Amino acid sequence: MKLNIQPQCDNAPKKALIKQLTIHFASYDIEKAMQCLEDEVVWTLMGDKPIQGKQNFAAALKEMSHNKALELTIHSIITHGKEAAVNGEMLLENGQTFGFSDFYQFSSVKGQKVRSILSYVVELNRNTIR
Repeated sequence: MKLNIQPQCDNAPKKALIKQLTIHFASYDIEKAMQCLEDEVVWTLMGDKPIQGKQNFAAALKEMSHNKALELTIHSIITHGKEAAVNGEMLLENGQTFGFSDFYQFSSVKGQKVRSILSYVVELNRNTIR
């Protein structure tokens, strides 16, 4: 997978964690992604029912893994206290391009484990990532 990541997306421990987690999600590296999540993590893909717990989260990612990302662009990562946000774009194997924003809550200010994720995803009407 080709990565396009802004240099400032890695200049703090929580930013580095969110960057790596985003890469794990895009590449469907479920085992590595699960290491960053609390056991009772809640993932809400806006418009769908929340997914609760690591096992259900892993199952949902596995269901989605049939259409992998060819290219991932991370435009920015913002962190403050127990919260973080990332936005970017993904070009998938089937040619679809999606824009995304994920909002994270950590279990503590240290930001070692993710408690919840709220994701917004929208299909873009272009074939390449800018």
